[in-house]
Amino acid sequence: MRNKSFATLGILGLLATASAFGQSRLKADIPFEFRVGDTVMPAGQYDVNLPAIGGPDRLYLTCYKCRATTSAATQKVGALDAHTAKGRLVFNRYGDTYFLSEAWSRNSGVGTVLLKSKTEREATRRASQTPTTEVVLARR
Repeated sequence: MRNKSFATLGILGLLATASAFGQSRLKADIPFEFRVGDTVMPAGQYDVNLPAIGGPDRLYLTCYKCRATTSAATQKVGALDAHTAKGRLVFNRYGDTYFLSEAWSRNSGVGTVLLKSKTEREATRRASQTPTTEVVLARR
């Protein structure tokens, strides 16, 4: 019984280490209210956890000061030069409404694209079909 407990704890420790290994974090000051899917997020300083390599494709955002947190389904992409890539968040703007669209980790060239929500698809139809894109650079 005791050996099974140690084996279980060992496996859980390895899984936690493996999932944390590929995860990338950004800190960003976002000066405007924005949407992640159907969730409205206030302006503030955010911790952004990008999906781990080989892990589930979910992005997590947390603003401790404004007590807001959310997650979103993503798809991984890789198109930036890994040596010069800066961590960044990309937003699509339709009128006065911002939607988080992409998140890129620093120095890896790996990014994630958020899946468009029903709310963003409706905003696209109401707007001029072409969003204005704004980039917010991450601090670290």
